[in-house]
Amino acid sequence: MKTATPNPWILAAGALAVLAGVFLWVVTPLFDGITAREKRLENARGIEAEATRLAGAIERAQKGPSAPNRPEGFAIFSYVENAATKEGVKDHVEFMRPASRDLGGGRREMAVDLRLSGLSMPQFLAFLQRVESPDMGVRLRQLILQPAQKGGLDADLTIAVILDRPR
Repeated sequence: MKTATPNPWILAAGALAVLAGVFLWVVTPLFDGITAREKRLENARGIEAEATRLAGAIERAQKGPSAPNRPEGFAIFSYVENAATKEGVKDHVEFMRPASRDLGGGRREMAVDLRLSGLSMPQFLAFLQRVESPDMGVRLRQLILQPAQKGGLDADLTIAVILDRPR
């Protein structure tokens, strides 16, 4: 028995329906899945980079502050005196007194207590900018400002640095 060939338009419509079905239910979900996976992978890489950065920050914090870049034979008193000379406030120094205290754990704080009188604000700020040095571990521990009787301002300062004892 001979079967009749279907109408070519019906075959074309059926083939088109099969192609549309394959495209809608196979190709599109496959590409959507790949795109979604790529987005999740990129997000995971960003989270991993942030976790690595935070782990490094935690490790640095647990180790304590990094070793300052101080020259060999560093003396805080000479450092402050040189800063006062360079900024032209040496004539305003009423007194400079070295001080030290044991912080425990093999650490010692060396400091200079000084009083400056009759300074202008720009002079004082220039001196502070010169004397404070986070890279060297030099910090302003105490500051008391008062207006000077002759004009300007009077400042009582303590400039300090923490030294580790050699092991």
